[in-house]
Amino acid sequence: GEAMLADFGIALAVKEAGGNRLTQTGLSLGTPQYMSPEQATGDRGIDARSDVYSLAAVLYEMLAGEPPVTGANAQSMIAKLMTERPTHLRVLRDTVSEEMDAAVAKALSKTPADRFASAGDFVRALEAKPADVRAIAAAPARRRTMMLAGLAALVVVAVGAAVANAKLRSGGKPAVLGRKTQLTSSGGILTPAISPDGKQLAYLNRKCASTGCTYSVVVQDVGGTTLRTIMDGATSGYGLEWSPDRRNLIFSGTVAARSGAYLLSALGGAPRFLNTRVASFYAGGDSLLLAPPFRPDTAFWIRVAGLDGIARDSIHLAGPGQALAALSNVPGTNWILTLVLQRPHGLWQVIGRDGKVADHVVNACMCGGLATADAVWLSRLGDGEGEAVVRIAIDRANGHLAARQDTMARGLFTAFTLTSDGAGMVMDEGTYEYDLWSAQLDDALKGRLRDEHHVAHSSSLVGAAVSPDGMRLLVNRRVPTSNGHSEARFTTMAVTGGAETPLPAPGTPLSARWSDSGTVAVSTLTATGLHLSEVNAKTGVQRNAMDLPDSVVTAFVAIDGGWAWIPASMDRVIVVERGRRREFRAPAWYGSIRQIAADRVRRRVLLLGPSAATADSVRVTALSLSDGALRSWPPRFGEMGRVNESTRHAAVMQIAERQDWWTLYALDDPDRMTPLGTIARPVNGISLSADGTRITLAAREYRADAWLYQVLRP
Repeated sequence: GEAMLADFGIALAVKEAGGNRLTQTGLSLGTPQYMSPEQATGDRGIDARSDVYSLAAVLYEMLAGEPPVTGANAQSMIAKLMTERPTHLRVLRDTVSEEMDAAVAKALSKTPADRFASAGDFVRALEAKPADVRAIAAAPARRRTMMLAGLAALVVVAVGAAVANAKLRSGGKPAVLGRKTQLTSSGGILTPAISPDGKQLAYLNRKCASTGCTYSVVVQDVGGTTLRTIMDGATSGYGLEWSPDRRNLIFSGTVAARSGAYLLSALGGAPRFLNTRVASFYAGGDSLLLAPPFRPDTAFWIRVAGLDGIARDSIHLAGPGQALAALSNVPGTNWILTLVLQRPHGLWQVIGRDGKVADHVVNACMCGGLATADAVWLSRLGDGEGEAVVRIAIDRANGHLAARQDTMARGLFTAFTLTSDGAGMVMDEGTYEYDLWSAQLDDALKGRLRDEHHVAHSSSLVGAAVSPDGMRLLVNRRVPTSNGHSEARFTTMAVTGGAETPLPAPGTPLSARWSDSGTVAVSTLTATGLHLSEVNAKTGVQRNAMDLPDSVVTAFVAIDGGWAWIPASMDRVIVVERGRRREFRAPAWYGSIRQIAADRVRRRVLLLGPSAATADSVRVTALSLSDGALRSWPPRFGEMGRVNESTRHAAVMQIAERQDWWTLYALDDPDRMTPLGTIARPVNGISLSADGTRITLAAREYRADAWLYQVLRP
């Protein structure tokens, strides 16, 4: 046969023959899928390491079935080539050995100095065998001695593992927080995120103008003061996550009227949409875990994708649950921490790459969490104001969780994150200020709120609902009690402010809402479940009482001769009317039903919830109590929404088209939605009287900075 030379670049023989160099500085010739980064940028100092990259790219495609870099055109492929690392081969094909995966990854390094110096070095790395195979092959004459020594070592390892596992499960010294360092001083920090190596901090910053609020992503070095804004103009922002290699972040929020998870380059640039809900980094930052749409299911499929968002594999997670709400990879392992909502609880499970559950823990709330190399960290709600952060150690070998749970911190915060090794925790610490405003709707829409419209101010949570006739306010305060606990206190007052009168309800109500202009529907926790009753706001006389065996109800309303409520599953409405019980499942469009309002005049209830497909649209459906007929209005984009009965329209829907920025729509027949106007200031709560003349606004201001805590582990 003939010896053939394969050349992966553009030969420089032209120059040797007296011609001009084909590749000038700033220009490149070649196939983008196989070009090295320096070849793509037209670097004049190209050497053998560029061919090593191209050889690795061909091998990658032979094993994975696709090149390490893909895209719609050459420009997009070159952009990925310069900014993204290829997905590890073992993510796409788990039959590839770790040694081969590591060798190919090294050969595909962005910087030539990080690659093999020659093709020979690359070949020798590809031929490397696992350590146990090399050891046995290297000394066949000493096999018996090696086996005996191996058995002894296995016994020692097994005993040590058993002791370590026993300590893990039973406890020992608790982990605690140590030294505390302030990282920012602006007072405007939201959802801070520390990079896995602890070197950089990212956070959200909110800016508000007369047209609404926008959110930006800001990055700074830990210990530094220089700030870089890598994204601006988002209309909502809920969270950030760094990639393990610190090249990218995942931003959760809304960009250009599309809500979901976005991939951001740490260097800046346009955000790339990933999915409508939950995304997290995987496999050292080369891959992504993408959750399915936010809706109930008996099982969930987690998509494993490249940084381009294209799914290449999937992981089956058994349910059931209302949604898959969180994902987090245990650094340096294949273990994945998952959160399945089983309202009112959160089921946290540690699963393997095959979807099998290694261990689980049930959280009392549906709060967030994440994983570090040595522990699982969960947020928990208490009955006091604020949240707690809990640490549960994890065995990296088998994915088992410790029985001991250490409470690390309590307070008011929007997020907490940790370094990958679990040695440092960052959270924001600050204070809330709450204000209540009560005004004519026209004044609120035109921004004419004055001092006389201001009816309450508090450093603790406070909200209010206006009565249907627009004359009284039902005020809800979260009042501190003993040992850091708190409870709800309900009072009534005139819409113009003044003295508050305690609601004469029996026991300690969990929640309350107006039934009519003189009566309040109240829920009270009992030993057997939930007690519902309508209470006269002046006399305390009760009517329409009913006991529910279920202590968890998402929302409820009183109707003539009974009650209607949304259970914890949020997938149906239950109606008990004059002793008759009926259940109505939510239409397929809905991901869940979040709110219910009674329209007694028309003998119906109004339902509101988000879309199952995108979760960034809401709609209203009227459920007739006479015949069970459902009638829905068209959906509208919005972060959240509310609906209430109206004497002037079929209903009025309030939509936060931007985070904390509300627009009101009149719903009329047939299927007409007429905008009434936008509240000209950020508010987090809104209540409208039935005649549409009076409105109550609840505003919340949060001032906080980011702090870094040292984690002292046992």
